Amino acid sequence: MKELKQAIIDKDCLLAALNVAVAFQKDSGCLQQYLQQMDNWKTQASVYINSTELTEHSFRRFIEFFFVQLAFSGSDKYYFSSQYSLLTQVLEYRTGMPVSLAIIFQSLGNSLGFDIHGVNFPGHFLVKCKFNNAPAVFVDPLNGKQLSRGNLEKLYFSILNEFEDEGMPEEALNEACCEETLVRLLHNLKCAYISEKKYTEALGVVDTLVQLCPNDPYERRDRGFLLHQLDCTQVAIADYQFFISQCPKDPATQLLQAQLQHLNEQTPAVFH
Repeated sequence: MKELKQAIIDKDCLLAALNVAVAFQKDSGCLQQYLQQMDNWKTQASVYINSTELTEHSFRRFIEFFFVQLAFSGSDKYYFSSQYSLLTQVLEYRTGMPVSLAIIFQSLGNSLGFDIHGVNFPGHFLVKCKFNNAPAVFVDPLNGKQLSRGNLEKLYFSILNEFEDEGMPEEALNEACCEETLVRLLHNLKCAYISEKKYTEALGVVDTLVQLCPNDPYERRDRGFLLHQLDCTQVAIADYQFFISQCPKDPATQLLQAQLQHLNEQTPAVFH
């Protein structure tokens, strides 16, 4: 956890995500081999782009290098598989989710001098590249497609199902800081582990999220659920109670109150 927090402080999303992957994938290689691979790709990308000018044209060459030459892509099947959120696996098999692919794309592009940022877009993480004398270019990290303003608005309303006459808020295109990016990655990994019924691993991810976001009641709720699945009833009760106290009007609160009553009836009293 210390290394992860330091990487976030240093704004090194790649190193932070690799630390997460190594923590949860015990048979992964050492960090250095993945960092060396990135250095090798940086050298190859420089040759492929064949320009020292950071223009829209050279950026398009970089996109082509990443998605065609290296063949990074998203998966049409098993979209929420945990391997697509573990950066070691994404680097080895070159297949991932939007946020994991964005982390690699951003890190590699910035090492070449581009000004690339993640965008914590609702439902679909994006990247954008800023230029001194031209508008920012938005890219879908699943396939390298450049997104116009119209594309972005269509994607926004397809995900949120809001009224289009209200317009897409500008904050939807805000740059994501390193911590926001890592939290998004960890949320995906948590959901993947729960879907795969790997509750011990999911609990480890939630514990990491609780340490990064200690005041987030929804992480405490999720930890309570996982502890309940693992028969750690007393600690699960404490997390459920915290969520209910913080979010009394949440739709899940009534259900959790009933669950708490059931758990309290099952849990024997402890006398000291």
